Amino acid sequence: AHSVEALYAQNRNPVLSLFAEEGIRGLASGLPAICGGAADDVSRANALHGAFLCGLALATATMGIHHKLCHVLGGSFGMPHAETHTVILPHATNYNRNAAPEAMTAIARALGSETAGGGLFDFARSIEAPTSLKELGFEAKNLDRAAEIATESPYYNPRPVDRDSVRELLENAFHGRRPN
Repeated sequence: AHSVEALYAQNRNPVLSLFAEEGIRGLASGLPAICGGAADDVSRANALHGAFLCGLALATATMGIHHKLCHVLGGSFGMPHAETHTVILPHATNYNRNAAPEAMTAIARALGSETAGGGLFDFARSIEAPTSLKELGFEAKNLDRAAEIATESPYYNPRPVDRDSVRELLENAFHGRRPN
């Protein structure tokens, strides 16, 4: 999540973008073996390298709609931190697809995927991570309120943030719909 948002952050730069893309690539390379119980030194090293680079991205870049939504869902509705990030990330990425095409290309390239949002969703599914807010226990009755809170004071985002679009993003995440 940190590297994805670093790629379209307001304060992004070429060096940060290289770290972010390589961080995604490292995690995508290492986590499947680790989560599948077949980890070896190479997969662990790839995941560690990826996590380190993603940490650098967090320390350097400002965050956008993805983190805003996760903070709202966690802080206002008690949703679990890591799992909520996993569910929201493909949808927030897809939300920004037309506003940040270079970032989307880098994300898809790092994942070996055709699209950024779809690739993130497929990756989560491949490591048996949650893909819907519903499976995390979020209630549909809270979708409107979550969209309202998230748009009251949004973070910088390459695509303007409005309540109806955020509500649609949350609806897709609630049902676990795969972004295209």
